[in-house]
Amino acid sequence: MKQELSLQYRIEKVFKLLRENENAKAIELVTGLLEIDPENDQGWLLLEIANRRVGKLKIAINCFQKATELNSSMEEAWGLLTITYLDQKQEDVAKECLSTSIELNPSSEELKFYQQNLIRIYKMFGPFF
Repeated sequence: MKQELSLQYRIEKVFKLLRENENAKAIELVTGLLEIDPENDQGWLLLEIANRRVGKLKIAINCFQKATELNSSMEEAWGLLTITYLDQKQEDVAKECLSTSIELNPSSEELKFYQQNLIRIYKMFGPFF
């Protein structure tokens, strides 16, 4: 129980660091969290976000993939993974990512929305995260 509280505290602290744009500190803290709990899907998502912000897109992709392996219904991870592929000019991979997300989550309205709109919006407005 105490470890769960400690992990939850770390997650909350990482969120705070990300809100404050303290990405390097967030990476350090969430990396430590994942050493304790490597199956923490939320931790992988946060590590991806922080790495994405500092321009480490390949690391971010690996983190997103790990998050979606651990929790295939994590809609945020699928959307951000798609955008990260688009940032790397990998539109075909982005489309495949969205198709996979729908195959694994056929009832997700949010993922259906992403599939119908995310790439089109990205093409119109460019990077937006």
